[in-house]
Amino acid sequence: MTIRDAITYYKENFATLWKDEKYKWVAIQQFQKNWDIDAADFSGMLEESFRLSDNLLQGAMYYPYKMISHFSKQNSETMRELFRVLYNEELPLSVRLPKFRKGCDDLLKAYREASPDREKAKHHFQDLRAICTYLAFRYPDTYFLFKSRMYTRFRDLVGFEETSRESDPDLQKYDNYMRLCQAVLKEIKEDAGLQEMLHTQLKNDPACYTDPQFHLLAQTIIFIGAAVGEQLDTTLSPDNRAAVADDDVKTTHYWLYSPGDSAAIWDECYQNGFMAIGWDEIGNLTTYDSKDAMKQAMKDHIDSSMPYKNAAHATWQFVHEMKPGDIVFAKKGMHLLVGRGVVESGYEFDPNRPHYRNLRRVTWTHKGEWPHPGQAAMKTLTDITSYTDYVEQLNALFESDTADDVEQAVVEYPAYDADDFLEDVFMEESRYQDLVSLVRNKKNVILQGAPGVGKTFAAKRLAYSMMGVKDPNRVKMVQFHQSYSYEDFIMGFRPSETSFKLKRGAFYNFCKEAEIDSENEYFFIIDEINRGNLSKIFGELLMLIESDKRGVKLQLLYEDELFSVPGNVYIIGMMNTADRGLSMLDYALRRRFAFFEMKPGFDTAGFQAYQAGLASNKMDRLIRCVSDLNHVIADSLGEGFCIGHSYFCNLKEATDQALSGIVEFELIPLLKEYWFDEPDKVKTWIDRLRSAIK
Repeated sequence: MTIRDAITYYKENFATLWKDEKYKWVAIQQFQKNWDIDAADFSGMLEESFRLSDNLLQGAMYYPYKMISHFSKQNSETMRELFRVLYNEELPLSVRLPKFRKGCDDLLKAYREASPDREKAKHHFQDLRAICTYLAFRYPDTYFLFKSRMYTRFRDLVGFEETSRESDPDLQKYDNYMRLCQAVLKEIKEDAGLQEMLHTQLKNDPACYTDPQFHLLAQTIIFIGAAVGEQLDTTLSPDNRAAVADDDVKTTHYWLYSPGDSAAIWDECYQNGFMAIGWDEIGNLTTYDSKDAMKQAMKDHIDSSMPYKNAAHATWQFVHEMKPGDIVFAKKGMHLLVGRGVVESGYEFDPNRPHYRNLRRVTWTHKGEWPHPGQAAMKTLTDITSYTDYVEQLNALFESDTADDVEQAVVEYPAYDADDFLEDVFMEESRYQDLVSLVRNKKNVILQGAPGVGKTFAAKRLAYSMMGVKDPNRVKMVQFHQSYSYEDFIMGFRPSETSFKLKRGAFYNFCKEAEIDSENEYFFIIDEINRGNLSKIFGELLMLIESDKRGVKLQLLYEDELFSVPGNVYIIGMMNTADRGLSMLDYALRRRFAFFEMKPGFDTAGFQAYQAGLASNKMDRLIRCVSDLNHVIADSLGEGFCIGHSYFCNLKEATDQALSGIVEFELIPLLKEYWFDEPDKVKTWIDRLRSAIK
C-alpha cells in the first residue's frame, strides 16, 4: 500500500467517513473557543474545553480526560501550571513532556492518599497519546493527534523508514510520526480534489475547526489507512495469525528453490542477483486473485489434462507469500545445494526475458556445492520454515563459511504496550496491572480458567505488552501433552540415521538465547501445561525455575554441563480448569507457580463496547442468558467451569446463523458434558439458550 492508496480510499468513501471523523474537527473547535489558561475557574474551563474529545481522551479502560478532571478539581493551580509548561512553545518537548508526566505522577499520589476509595487508582493515563492530543488541541497547525498502534500499522503498510535520532523512546516515536504526517501532507497539498471535499464540509459549519494546514486531515488519513490497510494490501499476513497476536509481525521464512531444471539458470541468477521461476505462458502473476485462477490459466495455456496443484501453489507463494528478508537455499537436483541468498524485492514480471520471466531480486551470499542432508523436494519452490530441524541443518551447512562474529541485520518489530493489550483483551486495567506485577515478581505464572476465557489469546499479547514490542524471537510457545518429555523440553538422545544423537530441547535452546541477551525479557509460553507430566518434563529444572534460584547452576542429566535458567526468562502456562480428564498439579509444582484466574469478560468495558457495536437484540439476550447460566454453573461445578466470552468474539455481524451455530454446536455440547448425569437441568438451559435467539 502507498500513501496515495490511502488517500484514494478516503476520497472514494469520504461521505461515510466524514460522518464518523467529523467529531475531531468539532472537538478542536470546542477547545479553541473555551481554552483560557488564566481562567478563574480553571477546573470548569478545562472540562468544558475537552468536553467533546470523545474517544481521543477516553475509551474502554482509558481515562486521561477523567483523571485530569479529577486532578484539576483536587488541585487546580498545580494542574494549571502543568499545562502552562506543556503549552510553552519556547521549551523543547524533551523538557515539557517529562515535567508534565512527573507532575501528574505527584497528583496521582496525592489523589490516592486523599481517600481509601481511591487506592485502586494506579494510573493517571497521561501517556504519549494523551499529551499529543493536548498539544494538537492547543496548536492544531503544529502538532498531530497520535495513536501508537495506528502509526506503526500505517508505517509498516507504506514502508515508511524511521530516521529520528531522539534519545527518548517516546520522543523518537512521535518525531518519526511527525515526519510521516509531513509525507502525507505533501500528498494532500498536491490533491486539489481532496482539499475541496474537506473545505466544502467545513466552510458552512461553525462548529468545526477550519484546519487550514490540513493537519487533522493528514492524521485522519493515517488512522483510516491503518484501519483498512489489510483490505488495500494483499501482502499482509493472514487474518488467522491474529489469534496468537502475530498478525502484524514480520517473520523470516526459509525457501528451497530450484533455479531451472538441474539448476540450468543458476549462474545467471547468481551473476545478476535474482531468482526466477517459469510458467511464462500465463503472463504476469499479479493479475490472478487466487490459486484456482492461476491453476485454470495453466490448464488453458499449457496443458488442460494436468492438475497444476503444486505449480499454482508455487506461483502464488512466489508472488504473495515470499517477502524481502526471507532466506533462499538454491538446489540442484535432489542431493545438492548450490547457494544461499536473501530476498531483497517484491515480485517483478519482465516480459522482455526469453524465459523465466517471474523474478525477485536476491542478494546471493554463498555459491558452491554442499551435499543436501537426505533427499530434497522435487518442487521448484518449497516453504520449509515449519520444518525447524531441517532449516537448522541447512543453516549449519553455510555457517562454516561465515565469520562467527557476523551479526544479523536489526529488524524493526511493531510496538505493543499496555494500551494495545487492553484494546485486544477483554480484561480490566487493574487486573492487567496485577497480572504484570505477578509475572515479574514470581517469574512463573499459570493462567487458569474455563474454556473460552481467552487464555491462549492473552498469553502472547501479555508477553509482548511487557516487552513493549512484538519480537517473536523472544517469545516461544509449546503445547504439552501426555507424551511430552524431558527429552523434548531439555535434551535427550534421539535416533539418527546410524545411531543415537544428543538433541537439545525447546526450553534449553530458549534459555541459551536469553542468556546472551540478558538485558531483554524472554517469555516461554506453555499451552495445556497440566496435560503433561510436569515433574518428568522439568526434571532437575523444577528447582532452577524458582524466582530466587535463577542463575543457580545444576548438573544436567544427559550432558556434563552446569546449566541455569536466566533471570530474564518468564514462564507463562495455560491451564483449562474444566477438563475432567486432567489431574491437578502436585504441591511441589504449585509452589513454584503463581495462579491467575482468567474470568469471563462479559462485564468488561471492552466486551460491552464490542457487544454494543454489534447492535443485536438477540445477541444481548443470549449474553444475559449465558451470564445467568454462569451463576448456576459456578454454584454447581465451580467458577472454573463457567462459559467464557471468546465463544462470542470475532463476529462481524450477529446473524441468526452465527448465533445459532454458537448455541447448537458449542454451548449445548458443553452443557451435556458438564451435566451428563442431570438431563433435566441440561434440557432447561438448552430451551433457555434457544429461546434467547428466537
